[in-house]
Amino acid sequence: MGHNLGVNPHPRSWAEIDLAALSHNLRCVRRRLGPEGPEIALVVKADAYGHGLVPISRHAVRNGAAWAAVATIQEGISLRDVGIDNRVVVLSPILPVEVEQAVFYDLDTMVEEPMILEALGKAATSIGKVARVHLKVDTGIHRFGCDPSTALALAQRARSTPGIQLVGLAQHFIDSSRDRESTLAQIAQFDSVRRTLAAAGIVPETIHAANSAGTVAYGESRYSMVRVGLIGYGVDPFLLLQGEARPVMAWYSRVTSVREVPQGATIGYSSTFRTKRATRLATVGVGYGDGYPRALSNKAMMDVHGCFAPVVGLVCMDQTILDVTECPPVAVGDQVSVIGGKVQASALAEAAGTNSHEIVTRLMSRVPRKYRY
Repeated sequence: MGHNLGVNPHPRSWAEIDLAALSHNLRCVRRRLGPEGPEIALVVKADAYGHGLVPISRHAVRNGAAWAAVATIQEGISLRDVGIDNRVVVLSPILPVEVEQAVFYDLDTMVEEPMILEALGKAATSIGKVARVHLKVDTGIHRFGCDPSTALALAQRARSTPGIQLVGLAQHFIDSSRDRESTLAQIAQFDSVRRTLAAAGIVPETIHAANSAGTVAYGESRYSMVRVGLIGYGVDPFLLLQGEARPVMAWYSRVTSVREVPQGATIGYSSTFRTKRATRLATVGVGYGDGYPRALSNKAMMDVHGCFAPVVGLVCMDQTILDVTECPPVAVGDQVSVIGGKVQASALAEAAGTNSHEIVTRLMSRVPRKYRY
């Protein structure tokens, strides 16, 4: 027999996802694009950057995003399975074994060579559908995409392949947040390909080159669609939205243990920290098994009652130790901000020597997401 004991459903560690903040960020992007500007694709790959693939996608397509951009066929299928019928584009290469699913679930895919074109065309013809493809051009990142010199031939091949509809042309920036020279060079090269195709009578309906930084800082890269990632989630380390971005994710945990240790005490595995004074410690119920990077050992802070509390010792799989000597009194059960409050994802990324994308996408499945509308 069940009893309602008023138990908090997220007692140890949880993330709160503010969907109103997502709507706000998409409105900020739309203001910069103008009402008649390009369509917005929210990039929802990697579980929507750790925010939750289905809830984020469902909210985004009702609040300003015409497209959802995923990395894998499986992510695309997850959206179709819950009834999202907006256009979904798969940004990463797909394998021949995946072509039937791509066509069946009406997913737009990227292509860089004839083999996958032929496989998509055969799959589409066999089930009486059309495969929607985007020609991906490699303008310098050298990860995926055809050489610009072969783009016209590949586009012509796509147009002549039964079952194929060439609907898009795309490229990906190397570092549009910081490297203006390389970004302008990529735009010029991509635009040259676009003009070459247009001169041959090939004008795909959806041309897209811009990521978050391209969307805001390079108007010439917007074309007919922009792919908004990090700034959609309110993580804006380069202040692209000039401080207007609202973080969508806040990550919390609780104090699980408190103790006093003397000067000279070693803290945590491998004794990587030694106290320089009598110290008050608080153990928090979050660790690298939850997605809190071990690289933040002895480098990061958490927000305890509005006070910065440094991480001391090695981050453990399930626990992290804080120095709360300078903080207001701390007790077992007190809430701690892991991300949010005074602690921003971009600051953790800098401390860990990584990017903000990795910080938020690392959250593991055992950290429940609580959605606020």
